[in-house]
Amino acid sequence: MRVLITGATGFVGQSLIPSLIFKCPAIEIMTSNIDLKDAEEKYPMSKYPTCVHIHSSNMGAIVSFNPEITLHLATLSSPRDDTEIIRPMLQSNIEYGVLLLDALSKCSAMKLFVNTGTFAEFRPGDDCFESAYLYAASKTAFRSFVDYYSRHYGFKYITAIPYSIYGGDMTIKRIMDYIRESMTSNSAVEMTAGEQILDFIHLDDIVNFFILTVSKYQEFQDLCANGEDFHLGTGIGTNIKTLALLMEEKYNKKCNISWGARPYRESDIMHAVAPIQSNNQKIHWRALIDLNEGI
Repeated sequence: MRVLITGATGFVGQSLIPSLIFKCPAIEIMTSNIDLKDAEEKYPMSKYPTCVHIHSSNMGAIVSFNPEITLHLATLSSPRDDTEIIRPMLQSNIEYGVLLLDALSKCSAMKLFVNTGTFAEFRPGDDCFESAYLYAASKTAFRSFVDYYSRHYGFKYITAIPYSIYGGDMTIKRIMDYIRESMTSNSAVEMTAGEQILDFIHLDDIVNFFILTVSKYQEFQDLCANGEDFHLGTGIGTNIKTLALLMEEKYNKKCNISWGARPYRESDIMHAVAPIQSNNQKIHWRALIDLNEGI
């Protein structure tokens, strides 16, 4: 089986590649990268002989590879919505994705496209699109292009929607990183009031979902509606202040946080818990690592 992966050197990708090769050793992998040198250094041929890397502009190589499954993880994620971020965000989250879909439309073997969204597309709840941030709006906009190419060129697609991921090697700071850093900080780390209720899911569980889409892709084709969303979370919400208390208990250190020193953003998401029922019913997947164990 041939699998194309974008974003292979990113937060999820760098944990996914080794695990996918270990659990599915017979597959061939091609990665598409903005920084080709970084990919070649992270996954050298000597250690990853079934993995080849191309530059993200080399769409011809994708057509020649003729993948059966594409895991589209590449994205530019940013809380910014200023003028300077617009062009790079659209280039990464829209233009590159559409060029990728165009190349895949020429691939006769293509069966399943796994898109990646964000829970910030659903600010009011899990069944209503309302983007909280410009980044989320770009992810929602890209869905229409995926749907167009899927319907016209005969491959199926689903969208994976990760909730608040933690664990793994940090590529950008996330809420747990700030909380942990506060434990050794001389000055108080300024945060919001910490009332947001979020669904924290360990990176290993996210990786296992993407491995499942590869190892049991036929089930996704047979059991799932085209364009179906899979919300990847535990189904359990924890507010940020409670998270800090849990981390204090696990690390046996006190946090040095100035709660409420930073205001909420106008569009901040105050409640985001994954609806996980269809995951269990359709594909028999659920998160296995609870928050206490994960911390």
